[in-house]
Amino acid sequence: MENLFTAVKRESAVDIVINNIKQLLIDRRLLPGDKLPSELEISEGLGVSRGSVREAMKILSAFGLVDIKVGNGTYVCESPGHGLIDSLLFSFFITNPNIESLYEFRQFFEIDILELILNHYDKNFEIRAKIKRNLNHLQTLIKTQAPAEKILENDIEFHRLLASACCNPMVEKIYNFIMDSLRASISNTHRHQNGEYVLNAHQSIYEIICEKDYQGIESCIKKSIDIWYKLQD
Repeated sequence: MENLFTAVKRESAVDIVINNIKQLLIDRRLLPGDKLPSELEISEGLGVSRGSVREAMKILSAFGLVDIKVGNGTYVCESPGHGLIDSLLFSFFITNPNIESLYEFRQFFEIDILELILNHYDKNFEIRAKIKRNLNHLQTLIKTQAPAEKILENDIEFHRLLASACCNPMVEKIYNFIMDSLRASISNTHRHQNGEYVLNAHQSIYEIICEKDYQGIESCIKKSIDIWYKLQD
């Protein structure tokens, strides 16, 4: 049987299992109703203990992502859990929204993200400094004609810093989760250009933050998302 799993260093054993299952769901290599490999297969495939696999499955079950059927195995849920967060996580794990839906979602969600960053302006000075360093690094990557993968990682890091600058652990988790789910589409942005479009968009966002320009948030985010949308072909 094909080994679906890949372990990444510096993760706990439980995180390794959860992140691998998450990626399989995002990539749609596991679909609603699918039966997961056995506990032993996952354990051997990832090089973790069976206890870690069981713990990971309990967490995924708590989020409403998998259904553990005693004596019959573990299955990807066919419907989301009852809680609001469960439903949100489930939809990003399982559904395959079209690009127009993602376009609309990113606009309203990232407008709220920027507003929250400005609301916590006095608390996020250190993170704003990290955002500036991220932009400087992106400029260096562009000048040295770095491979698209490195520019992609810089792009993802930028959004993780925005999530952190919200100063709200729940929002940070959700935003990071969404960015992970959108990684493939964000990668598309870098297939067609060398990072200049992304640099301009990110610099505009940074200026909005530094100037505490609430009025400019909507147009800034729309321009940024428009770039992402147009580069999906």
